[in-house]
Amino acid sequence: MESETNPTQAGQPSPTIRGGEAPTSPKGSAPDEPVQTGLGRAGAYVKEKMAGYREGGIEQISEDITEYTRTEPITALMIATGVGLVVGMLLILARK
Repeated sequence: MESETNPTQAGQPSPTIRGGEAPTSPKGSAPDEPVQTGLGRAGAYVKEKMAGYREGGIEQISEDITEYTRTEPITALMIATGVGLVVGMLLILARK
């Protein structure tokens, strides 16, 4: 196993390992724990939003889209462009 030296820390090996081996995580910590936590929070958020949409109906969805478009106009424009392109491509393929 070969290691590179970091020029800022002369004489000390860097954590970069050659040969395709990944550095090991500290004992007692799983690398996927933060991912599982994030997915759990995202799932709870989606459930909460869906409950609000069931109660508010199409008006609530419309308000949320309008609010998002006002706060993130470029992103909303890019999303709309992407959706338009996909729908257009599907319509062209359906004609053939």
